[in-house]
Amino acid sequence: MKKLLGTSSGFTLVEMLMVVAVLSVVAVMASGVTPSLLQAARADSALTSVVNAVELARDRAVGERREFQVVFTAPNRIQVLRIEVPGPATTVVSNTYLDNGQTYMKFTGVPDTPDAFGNSSAIYFGVTPTIRFTSDGSLLDSSGDPVNGSVFFGDASRATSARAITIFGATGLIHAWKWDGRKWVE
Repeated sequence: MKKLLGTSSGFTLVEMLMVVAVLSVVAVMASGVTPSLLQAARADSALTSVVNAVELARDRAVGERREFQVVFTAPNRIQVLRIEVPGPATTVVSNTYLDNGQTYMKFTGVPDTPDAFGNSSAIYFGVTPTIRFTSDGSLLDSSGDPVNGSVFFGDASRATSARAITIFGATGLIHAWKWDGRKWVE
């Protein structure tokens, strides 16, 4: 085949400059959004950890026909214990820690979740931060009464990192909540 004189393949300098300019604009836009996305991902990771630990206790209580205790210890620990028969001995099933600077806390100006189980403290299940699931999946307080409750947590440096779970005592139903800056969303 013959090659025509004066034709060439490749990109012109103007085309290359346009590509570089577009990539630069995209990089600048991404760098402004990345910190808030990273903070949201950290808060969501903590929410997942809390939900998983509580669901583990509830599911194993039902599956093993035993009571399981969940202990929330400040600033960021969740311990799941199996209550042995005969009691009062317990076996540690899991230890979970909220990571990325997330701790149990109440943010000033952030209201209670729509379930309205209480937000007088970061961990609210009536009297104690220790709860237990029974073999039917219900949630009881330390005196053996069904109890609803809430756990609030987040990063103290950013109110939009506020997350919460609520647990309905009669059924053990768990709701996960995120604070979007104006309201709680599921």
